[in-house]
Amino acid sequence: MKKFIPLFLVLVMAIALFAGCDGGTTTGQTTTGQTTTKSGETTTEGTTTDAPREKVTIEAFMVGDDWVDEWPAFKAKFESEYDWIEVIEVGTGPEAGFLQSRIAANDIPDIVSVDNTEVSYQALDAGLIQDLSDKEVTKNIPQAYLDAFTRDGKIFGLTQGAAFTCLYVNMAALKEAGWDAPPADFEELLAVCQDLKDKTAYAPLTVAGDKTTTAWMVYEGIIANEVSPDWGAGVYEEKFLAGEINFTEHTAATEKFNKIAPFFMPGSATNKEDDVTALMTDGAAAMAIAGNWTAKGLVEGITEAAGSEEDVAVILVPFNDPGEQVWISISPETAWGLSAVDEDDNIEEAREIYFNWIMQPENFKFVQNARGTVPVLTTLTEDQIVLPEPIKAVVPAMNDAPFVLMGFNLWTEVFRDAACTAIRDVISGNMTAENAVKVMSDTLATSNRSEG
Repeated sequence: MKKFIPLFLVLVMAIALFAGCDGGTTTGQTTTGQTTTKSGETTTEGTTTDAPREKVTIEAFMVGDDWVDEWPAFKAKFESEYDWIEVIEVGTGPEAGFLQSRIAANDIPDIVSVDNTEVSYQALDAGLIQDLSDKEVTKNIPQAYLDAFTRDGKIFGLTQGAAFTCLYVNMAALKEAGWDAPPADFEELLAVCQDLKDKTAYAPLTVAGDKTTTAWMVYEGIIANEVSPDWGAGVYEEKFLAGEINFTEHTAATEKFNKIAPFFMPGSATNKEDDVTALMTDGAAAMAIAGNWTAKGLVEGITEAAGSEEDVAVILVPFNDPGEQVWISISPETAWGLSAVDEDDNIEEAREIYFNWIMQPENFKFVQNARGTVPVLTTLTEDQIVLPEPIKAVVPAMNDAPFVLMGFNLWTEVFRDAACTAIRDVISGNMTAENAVKVMSDTLATSNRSEG
């Protein structure tokens, strides 16, 4: 785990600025960790009960597209250890719609995916999500990541890992276009895109525009590399939260946006993340802007398209000017929270057991390794961490790069919707970058984080 510590340190400096903004019976099993029920009974690690248990069912809203294939094995492992508990997956739609409907019913899933969004805040403020401050497993998450999911002094989620922006490159495609190395800066990125367009059948670029986090990456990286070398670390975030960034003033960023937009593959604005993986697997696109959390699928897909993992490159998105260090965007990933909805003792005990179980390294590794993400759970050992080789190669550069926080740590839903719609229109050819940044500026000025 030592190689990931630098990321913890830089996040401490940045995230600290913004934290707090805001039927049957079965036999018993050995429990893991310590759980206390409402009746006062306590079970501890290594304590076994032979008494029959009433079968209970709990809900888990936690399964992402990028590790859904591992869910049957994950579920089976837990239920083999606790055969009186059945875990069912719920929540197949976007968080906003699914979770809002459950909040309205005053009944959220036992384990729930949470983010720094108004929907998650609603659940917390309504008393539907537990404060995890006193949980034993909370001690195994670095403080910066706990701060990132703290609101009004309550820790409402434990993050799955560290997220950062990447450019995934099919080097077989670039070699066909005459390039032996990935682009090092924005000028080279434009040149590579033009050569791919002129000399190959590959679309130069694609992105999951349907997902707001990745749609925003297209402009986020551009504006970060334009303003942050002058402003310094943390200023972009302060100005964003205060609604004080006038994007129209940064004409060089707007020009970059106009130049790169035509190279995106048609349909990029409505792609989902699995669409991007499919396109890279089919060899339809040469490069993809995406988060590290989709690394496993993308690396495997590009390997299939190119014929060898040696032809897969993962780099920091080169929106930097020549000779300048690249700035990236990072964030704690989506977290898992624990329901506070009153239930009978058996269900409450079951949910506590399950939450503690998923945060044990021998179980958490199912998710981390399926997703190929940089983990932050400090109890994971090196042999439990399986990262794709191209991701391992980019981690040192990521640790050294200056950064801004990803948009979802900063924006309101009003700004998110307006800005991402504008970005989609630009990469679809339906709007100029000038009009898009005006929409962003006008919306940010009247809608900032203080609304939340």
